[in-house]
Formats: sequence, structure tokens, C-alpha cells
Amino acid sequence: MPKYSLDEISKKISGRVRGDPNVLISGVAGLEEAREGDISFLANPKYLSRLYTTKATAIIIGQKNGAVPEEKNYLVVENPYMTFLRVVELFHPAAERTFTPGMHPMSVVDPSAEIGKRVYIGPFAVVEANARIADDVILQARSYVGASSSIGQGTRLMPGVIVLDNVAIGKRCLLQSGCVLGSDGFGFVCDKKGQQLKIPQVSGLAIGDDVEVGANTTIDRGTLAPTRIGNGVKFDNLVHIAHNVEIGNNTLVVAQVGVSGSTKIGSSVILAGQSGLGGHLTIGDGAKIGAQAGVTKSVPAGREVSGYPARPHAEALRAQASLTRLPQLLWQLKDLVCRMARLEKKINK
Repeated sequence: MPKYSLDEISKKISGRVRGDPNVLISGVAGLEEAREGDISFLANPKYLSRLYTTKATAIIIGQKNGAVPEEKNYLVVENPYMTFLRVVELFHPAAERTFTPGMHPMSVVDPSAEIGKRVYIGPFAVVEANARIADDVILQARSYVGASSSIGQGTRLMPGVIVLDNVAIGKRCLLQSGCVLGSDGFGFVCDKKGQQLKIPQVSGLAIGDDVEVGANTTIDRGTLAPTRIGNGVKFDNLVHIAHNVEIGNNTLVVAQVGVSGSTKIGSSVILAGQSGLGGHLTIGDGAKIGAQAGVTKSVPAGREVSGYPARPHAEALRAQASLTRLPQLLWQLKDLVCRMARLEKKINK
């Protein structure tokens, strides 16, 4: 692993040294795990006390952290967490696996498919009729690209990815193992006999550039119009996006989120883990949906909601706090009822 002086690191990430600029840094670690030679970071002031016990040689701190131990070495930056990520990359450069362009002899590519330059198609990968694979695409083992689908330049399908028919994937996307894109939406109509008749899902799915789809995430095709995912959207693992949903640019969708059909989600929205959104709703730009929130109504832009049913976050916290007082309140109510009964008994004598 390389070694850098604190001064060298500061020049690479545009920080300001406070302490010894010549001290050598050989690794990165959390405040509690750090040893001599490591650099760590403090992003939340509530952990300020850990600066007194950490063995880290240097700590990345923000510009407004307040009083810190004078004997330590610091790298003062605007955003400690983001800077720490850059320092991690400095000591642990990404070791990307390289793929030699070509088609594995055990892959299956329809003669009508269009294959770009420098494309890698791995063993047991399948490319169906009229599919279009752009330059620099990587289709790893057992990946599947359906008929008339398109994969944009520089996109990578990891092992076991399923892209069904009429799906358009943008440039530089990363599709993690087990995700299924373009599956049928869940639509049924009950007839007079009580049978559930399937509604045809005849449209497609359009995914923008720089999108990451987590493992075992599913995004359904549209019924009559495509499901649409904007640029820069990031999906965690085990997410389900239903038919005809629209998601704006740079939205984050965390693990086990479920979004019902025809809901429109704006740009830079955060859907925290296990939150669920009803159908035909609108979630405004920059909204934040708390973990396990159940959203039954549309959410305005910039609003932060949580709880079930979802409500403004501060209100949800007050409601949650009041639940802890219920046992005491019930005991007080029972006591008041008993006292009232005794008073009524005395009055009626």
C-alpha cells in the first residue's frame, strides 16, 4: 500500500493541513479502528469525543467542527465524508476486472442483433433478435438481452442480469446480478365469474444514463406507455418498481422499497429503506421519504415525511414519542375512572 505525507494528501483533495504536514499516512480507518499511520474522519460533531481516544495519525474534519484536541493532525475540508471517500480511493484504487472484447463460444447471439465495437459477451449470455449492443458494453456470463432491446455505450451487465424485450438502457449503466428489467406489470381485472384476467403489458421500459440497478431489483414494463427511469438514478438491492412509474434524475432508491404503478417521482428524491408508495401519486423534487414510511398521498417538493400513514417528519416523531406514554396514560385514565366512580357513589348516598 502506498504512503503519502499529509501535505501530499491535502494537495490531491484540496484540503488545509492543521498540524504536521510531513507526517506519513499509510492507511485509512474509522476513528475507533484506526492505528498509528492511519487517517480517519469526523463527519458528525456528536462523535467529537472520539478524537480524544482515537489512535489515528490524522483526522479529516469539517471547517466548522469547533474545539478539537490540539495535539492531533488534521485535514480541514468542506465535506469530511466525501473527502474521506476520495482518500479511500487514493489508498485503494479500484481494481477493475478487464474484459477482452469478443464473443465467448458458448454465448448465443441472434444474427439480426447489432453488436458495437469492443463488446464482451460472456459464456451462456444470450442476445435476441434485433437487439442493439453499443460500443464498450460488457455482457457477463448468463446475462440476457431480449428482442428489440438496446444497451448503451459502456454499460455493464453482471452475471445473471435479465433485460427483457423492448427495454432501452442508457450509457454507462451498471446492472447488478439478478436484476430483472422489463418484466410484466402486475395488472388484472376480475370478471363476473371471479376470475382474474391479465391486462396485457405491451409497452416497454426506458432507463437513462449512469443508472445503477442493485441485485435482485425488478423494474416492470409499462402497460400502454413505457416505465421511465431518469439519468443518474441509483437503486439498491431488492427494490420493486411497478409499471408506468416515472423517476426523475439522480434519485436514490434504497433497499426493499416498493413503488406502485403510475406513480411519478421527481428528481433528487430519497426513498429510504422499506418505504412503500401507493399508486398514481406524485412525489416532488428533493422530497425525502423515511425508512418504512407508508406513502398514501402525494408529497410536495422538498418535503420530508415518515411513518404510517406518512406525514411530515417532525409530526411523525411526535406521534411516535407519544406512543411510549400510552401505558402511563392508560393507568392514569383507569385511576380517574375509579375515583369518579367513588365520587358518584358518595354523591348518590
